Amino acid sequence: MDFIRKLLVKDYKNTNDPKVRARYGLSAGIFGIISNALLCAFKLTVGFIGHSVTLIADAVNNLSDAGSSVVTLIGFKLSAMPPDKKHPFGHARYEYITELLVAMVILFIGAVLLKTSIEKCITPEDVTVNVYTYIVLVAAILMKLFQMLIYLDFSKAINSGALKASAADSRNDVIATTVVLISAIVIDVAGVNIDGYAGIAVSLFIIVSSILLLKDAMSPILGEKPDKELVDQIKAKILSYDGVIGMHDLVIHSYGAHQLFVIAHVEVPANEGILKSHDMIDNIEHDFWNELHIHLNIHLDPVDTDNQQLAELKLKAEAVLSRLDERLTLHDFRMVSGDTHTNLLFDVVLPYDSKLNANDIKAALEDDFKDEPTKYYFVIDIDRQMS
Repeated sequence: MDFIRKLLVKDYKNTNDPKVRARYGLSAGIFGIISNALLCAFKLTVGFIGHSVTLIADAVNNLSDAGSSVVTLIGFKLSAMPPDKKHPFGHARYEYITELLVAMVILFIGAVLLKTSIEKCITPEDVTVNVYTYIVLVAAILMKLFQMLIYLDFSKAINSGALKASAADSRNDVIATTVVLISAIVIDVAGVNIDGYAGIAVSLFIIVSSILLLKDAMSPILGEKPDKELVDQIKAKILSYDGVIGMHDLVIHSYGAHQLFVIAHVEVPANEGILKSHDMIDNIEHDFWNELHIHLNIHLDPVDTDNQQLAELKLKAEAVLSRLDERLTLHDFRMVSGDTHTNLLFDVVLPYDSKLNANDIKAALEDDFKDEPTKYYFVIDIDRQMS
């Protein structure tokens, strides 16, 4: 597909550039509008001549696809707009809205096709099948396959949910038109009119597929967990700097493709000078922007690395957490000593699907520490796993 990318998209390899990303979307949109409009015209002509509700519905589906391509084109155009006073994080989330609108259009078309097909089953009409029917249907299948491959290739190139939805729609059309072709063959060869029933099968498939697309489209709008590969990449890069001894509380906000805002707590030795640690943090944030185009904001966490007792208590507490649930982690481990007892204060990162709570964790720690010569109280804050 490199030839097609090169033909349609200027500077097609530079997919990190918002302008190049917009060109991918605009090219896909224009291609979809032209190809779907042609398919709709051919199918409507043959469908009306042959009185085939399935073929006519399939033509209307192509018309909706052309409309979806218009929405995709507009969505990419809007998402490429730079940040402004009212939208300081940019407009890239328009692409998510585009994906949602395309899925809604597909659902609507599926519902209309289902209604029409049921009516056709109740009051069937004679369907005429001729050589033009076969030519149009085969050509439509081949065109839709080509569309699907283009959309898939473009969606992978720029990681676009909107184009992925368009590819799924083209795949649905391939299946739908194949069912129409099979229906035409049965009507032509066996003389059995299954036009309405074939339409019901196609419409149900389209409806189910559109509901799944709606679910996928809404997820990034609501705010979803980031990809593990991205999380691992960010963690590995931060931990690669000399002077960083750990990190936690990583939060990743996505405002669309290449619009990532990341917050992280980075642990540094408390005995290092604050100016030296601050200089390192500045370098990390600077490198993330220049190398990964990620807005990184770091909170500096000094860690007492010279206190042996604190280190041993932390290891013991981590062992207790691991026995409760090996996924549990802790951070910001501190100790405040008093005359009658010592407070151990720390945060525990609790997965969303864990049934444990702070009291469960505190009870397990108190049981494990009860034989210690010092009386320990545990002050625990629960964090949720954001990445």
